[in-house]
Amino acid sequence: MNAHQWHTALVVSHDHQLYELRLANGATRHARVAGAFVYRAVDQSDFPVVGDTVLCEWDESISGEAQIHQVQPRYGVIARLRPGDATVQQVIAANVDVALLVLGLDGGRSFTEGLLARLLTTVRAGEVPAVVVLNKCDCATAEQVARTVKRAAYTAPGAPVHVVSAHTGAGLPDLRAAWKPGQTACLMGASGVGKSSLLNAFLSNSVERVGDLRTDGRGRHTTTRRRLHEMECGRRIIDIPGLRELQLWSDESAVDDTFPDIAEYADQCRFRDCRHAGEPGCAVQQALFEGFIDPGRFDRFLELRRETEWLETRQNDRARAARDAQWKAISKEQKRMKKNR
Repeated sequence: MNAHQWHTALVVSHDHQLYELRLANGATRHARVAGAFVYRAVDQSDFPVVGDTVLCEWDESISGEAQIHQVQPRYGVIARLRPGDATVQQVIAANVDVALLVLGLDGGRSFTEGLLARLLTTVRAGEVPAVVVLNKCDCATAEQVARTVKRAAYTAPGAPVHVVSAHTGAGLPDLRAAWKPGQTACLMGASGVGKSSLLNAFLSNSVERVGDLRTDGRGRHTTTRRRLHEMECGRRIIDIPGLRELQLWSDESAVDDTFPDIAEYADQCRFRDCRHAGEPGCAVQQALFEGFIDPGRFDRFLELRRETEWLETRQNDRARAARDAQWKAISKEQKRMKKNR
């Protein structure tokens, strides 16, 4: 008698080639991808990630690992360019309903417009709604908080901005309401901004180790792997290790969504392919000259646009090389068949 049964499960953690799955009844089981899955996968982005729903099976007569055979269709995908590879996508999390972009109010590099714009472009490329979270308000004066809120709102137009403190609990009830029961949020940000402390505050227990402060009073990198946590209120939250490197896996439309004010002027340029670098009739340059666009914001826009254009070029080169290799193999096979007739 065949004791194998098929199950639908949620990927709650991933460590190298081993996955932890949560079944519909709340039980957990470890799993690996099946050999047939590896054979079918086009690249690493096809493999399961935290937040995925997968189809798996195992032998009920033994307590071994399950095998993952299929990843169900995704939505709300957060991805970046794989570090060290110019053309490969790395999916960070899937089926995300809201991205919590966490930055710090404790000074230094804990908050920068450049990082916020990059995070925002990343999540908007996956059509994930963003919420800006300014943590550690207990480490800043009221004037500093107000100034940073203004900068955040300008850098991330349309995204709600929440001022919170994981240490005191200030602002957390309103932030918790940013996603509904049954939905999944994802914590994103650099190391040391207090993501693990926020997670512990949400879960009312210390599920993640919190790093001691450095000598300059700022946080340390503590989270080492992605994991999905269930909250008592029926919400889910994914914790992601601090992003030391965040190269875009995006297109120009996501950049335009992050900079809608500049994109609006760009639509008025004389030439559709205007690069806003001195071409005649450039409405963006005119708005920059008249003071309607902040020069620093324009520089960030150009940086992200150049990055997406470079990525598109590399992807086209890779696709062209793959087509050439395919036709070369076909031609070689045709010659072999002709020779053997």
